[in-house]
Amino acid sequence: MVANSRTSIRVDRLRPLNLPRPVNIELDHHALPTAVTSDNKRKAVESVGEIWQVDDEWWRERIARRYIEVMLEGGGHVVLYEDQITGKWFMQDP
Repeated sequence: MVANSRTSIRVDRLRPLNLPRPVNIELDHHALPTAVTSDNKRKAVESVGEIWQVDDEWWRERIARRYIEVMLEGGGHVVLYEDQITGKWFMQDP
């Protein structure tokens, strides 16, 4: 157990973690990513891991996303997702 530091919580020290970043994706004929371009840097996808679908919030603002876990060249492990409503792709660290 960690002792209480008795310091107050400071809102200015909080920051969101793992925000998605917009990326450009190259897809193969199976609609799987083959390359990711972010910040004008292109990296090939070395392997595809899990793929899952999230469909939620249909009663408010609908969410429809296809997530794909990938390994990029050089060993980068990221999660890509396609917003199936807008068609835009995003990248997050796992």
